[in-house]
Amino acid sequence: MNIMERLFKKYIHAVLTPREFDEFTETIRQDKNSTSVFRWMKSEWDHFLHDLDAVKSNPLLLQKIQKIIFTEEEAVARRKLRFYSIALRGAAAIVVGLLLSGAWLYQQTKQVNEGIQFQTVHIPFGARTQFELPDGSMVWLNSGSSLTYSGNFSNQRNVELQGEAFFDVVKAKSPFVVSTPYGNVSVLGTAFNVHVYPDNDFAVTLERGSVSLTDTGEGQEQVLLPGEQIRIENGRFVKSRVETHLFTSWKEGKLIFQREPFPAMMDRLERWYNVEIAYSAGDFKELWFTGTIRDETLTEVMEMVCKAAPVNYSYNSQERLIKITARNE
Repeated sequence: MNIMERLFKKYIHAVLTPREFDEFTETIRQDKNSTSVFRWMKSEWDHFLHDLDAVKSNPLLLQKIQKIIFTEEEAVARRKLRFYSIALRGAAAIVVGLLLSGAWLYQQTKQVNEGIQFQTVHIPFGARTQFELPDGSMVWLNSGSSLTYSGNFSNQRNVELQGEAFFDVVKAKSPFVVSTPYGNVSVLGTAFNVHVYPDNDFAVTLERGSVSLTDTGEGQEQVLLPGEQIRIENGRFVKSRVETHLFTSWKEGKLIFQREPFPAMMDRLERWYNVEIAYSAGDFKELWFTGTIRDETLTEVMEMVCKAAPVNYSYNSQERLIKITARNE
């Protein structure tokens, strides 16, 4: 497998690093590579077609791919693929070629009564993306997340986050504010990660610079320094020193676990692979895992889990449901 074919497969699974993504999109924009791109695309389609359960579980995706591969002429398919790469680079109405998961990213524009337009970028479970805000700040958006920002972003750099995002903020006079249900994170120029999922699953991790977090409940402000994290424990904010790469590696297509409790690991895998994982929490409360997931498929990950712990699993591809049971040894 050559380098570009490997990048194409990583693109299909939405695990490209930012550097690899730039290399990949630059390649598929060049006319001389059209034949190779079409061959890679058809190869993935052929592989997908042989997975009958996946085909049956997503008939709309099947129809779309059939239309691209078989109904239209090859030249049309090439032009569409070039359009996809340009749209991805601009982060506008983006269609991601995730043939296996059927996931796509899109941007929505909404106008309120005052005439202000708001842009919302959504990323589904099982995918990740990177894009640039109007002020030049970079955002990496994780699985099952959305980010909303106003059209006059240069004057008021306010964003609203649901899910998880890593921000590399350009320094400017106006503060950059990330609004969440738990508090507002305010910065001028810095790099940090915000994790805000339901059920008090909230954390801010600072890589460089400094940020302040204002509690929406009591209005108290706390300042973070590089290498610090603040999260909710038992309903209260707790600050600690952490290894930041454990909480930011997802933007590079990696999941790093360090003595990760079983339930927390399953939550991350559900979002990463867009599946539901069912298990009895009481059977696995003492389990924890250490390791790194990079390009592994869902099956490979579950096989590793079964080797590392006394568990068995079954997978219903139509429902995208994994059931885990304890194994008697």
